[in-house]
Amino acid sequence: MKVKIFSFSADLLCEYDRLKTGCSEIDKILRGGFRNNILNELVGTAGSGKTQICLYLSLMVQLPKQFGGLNKAAVYICTEDVFPIKRLYQMSSYFEQKFGIENSLDNVFISHIADSQRLKKVLCFDIKHLGRFKSIGLIVIDSIGGLFRNHSSGMRYDHRSKDLAKIAEELRKLSSRFKCIILCCNQMTDNIKTGCSEPCLGLSWSNLVNSRFRITRTTSSWRTFEIIFSPDLPPAHCNFSIANTGIK
Repeated sequence: MKVKIFSFSADLLCEYDRLKTGCSEIDKILRGGFRNNILNELVGTAGSGKTQICLYLSLMVQLPKQFGGLNKAAVYICTEDVFPIKRLYQMSSYFEQKFGIENSLDNVFISHIADSQRLKKVLCFDIKHLGRFKSIGLIVIDSIGGLFRNHSSGMRYDHRSKDLAKIAEELRKLSSRFKCIILCCNQMTDNIKTGCSEPCLGLSWSNLVNSRFRITRTTSSWRTFEIIFSPDLPPAHCNFSIANTGIK
């Protein structure tokens, strides 16, 4: 008698946590929000709204699951010039009034990093140590391209590819260990050969990303959020705006 053997993918056997963005239109096409256990990337030009979404997610993750959060803390890794603490404080004031919570800033752990070696140390040791005392639900890197942009002239591409692979590996380990969402922001750059804008770091990074989302600023008030590729989501897009209170 022949025995049929069925194989199931890991995605079919696992249930994933999802973190809502606070914008109903974005959450609708994300089928409930950003999911864990994969490497999510958010790309867009400067001023498109990437940081605004990440800041608000750092607050949303603290909410109970019935309100779209995970009841956990956020780790925000900043590689740009200055972390926008005033903007986060502004959002948190409205956020605490809306949901009736207090001290939301106490659950956002901020680290400013200037190079990839320091980032690997934070991922391998610092966040794991923090996880012993705090339940981590979100890790943001804003931005992954900023780590390599200032040092690209003196860095070999094979070394950069190894660094990116190590960073992606550690991020996936952390997502699996803490069941947290990973979200990496990335800048856009112009491709001289094609004449088109594309995410920084090329194929070496693109091949490591599981889901890619893009934000485009259409007018002074409106943005477009777009799903470029994802293992469990079809391509889709929607419009949203950014207000003093956050995303809407």
